[in-house]
Amino acid sequence: MSDDVILKVNDLHTYFFTESGQIRALSGVDFTLQRGEVLGIVGESGCGKSVTAQCIMNMVPNPGRIMGGSINYYRRANGQVEEIDIINQHPRGRVMRSLRGNDIAMIFQEPMTSLDPVYTVGSQLLEAITLHQDVTKVEAREVAIDALAKVHLPEPHRIIDSYPHQLSGGQRQRVMIAIALSCNPSLLIADEPTTALDVTTQAQILDLMQELQEATGMSIIFITHDLGVVAEMCDSVAVMYLGKVVEKTDVDSAFYDPKHPYTRALLRSIPRMDEQKNSRLAVIKGNVPDPSVVPLGCPFHPRCPEYMPGICNQVVPSMIELENDRAVRCLLYDKNQVQTPQPVAA
Repeated sequence: MSDDVILKVNDLHTYFFTESGQIRALSGVDFTLQRGEVLGIVGESGCGKSVTAQCIMNMVPNPGRIMGGSINYYRRANGQVEEIDIINQHPRGRVMRSLRGNDIAMIFQEPMTSLDPVYTVGSQLLEAITLHQDVTKVEAREVAIDALAKVHLPEPHRIIDSYPHQLSGGQRQRVMIAIALSCNPSLLIADEPTTALDVTTQAQILDLMQELQEATGMSIIFITHDLGVVAEMCDSVAVMYLGKVVEKTDVDSAFYDPKHPYTRALLRSIPRMDEQKNSRLAVIKGNVPDPSVVPLGCPFHPRCPEYMPGICNQVVPSMIELENDRAVRCLLYDKNQVQTPQPVAA
């Protein structure tokens, strides 16, 4: 494995075993993350984006279970690269406890559910710092104040002794970023960190994360359903649909030359400044299917405007490698299935 790779996810399967049946949240997720790269994972709600992040952190909630595949993290230590097989580590074991917060950090979607309301900001910051760094309590407090200052919080000496309910939504999200970055992680997972914020605060948080990424060179997995955020933040994109990555590409190609019909449909759903005044916003017909009842063939075929009868509803597409390290999971590009693609409107 190249020294430039920090994370490799291969054929990841994760199921949730409920009273109503088996739910296949992930059905073969594949992607590779380079050091210093910002990868955007996009898709509608229910496509498996957050479950992928939970698997990387080895903290899939009950009744979920990782059923197959591999997640390999490549940690640099003393000039050497150590390969860690995350799936085979105990979720509460020594290895995972040393990785979480120190090497791999995560920013969650809603800061009020992530911050404990009965503890001050400082006590929650100090917990992460003292767990992973060999410092005294006095030194840890200085590191915590410095972390709050790095995320541009005003009066960090006051905020460190504040409770979460005393801060605004944007300030709480900055505190979450400060906690995540307090131990200088090599990999940051941001799970829709700006969803609950107003547009102005969202722009500030994105600018802040971009600034910190450029300063530290860390890798970021940015989970979002906002393609505008992807355009601003990311180097590459993995488009997910119903537990699978259906397209992997660089960010420019995702916007100017998308291959998968689902990616093209997502782009058509973005409001545009050059649209006519009374034009209606394009929508993707139907909904993401229930993962416990996956359609036969390509899972996107019931909603696909380029559906090919007799092929898309019968053949499960595999990932097809394209030029320039791009890949797409679509039968339109499978030469064994179609010699000359002739899409038929559904």
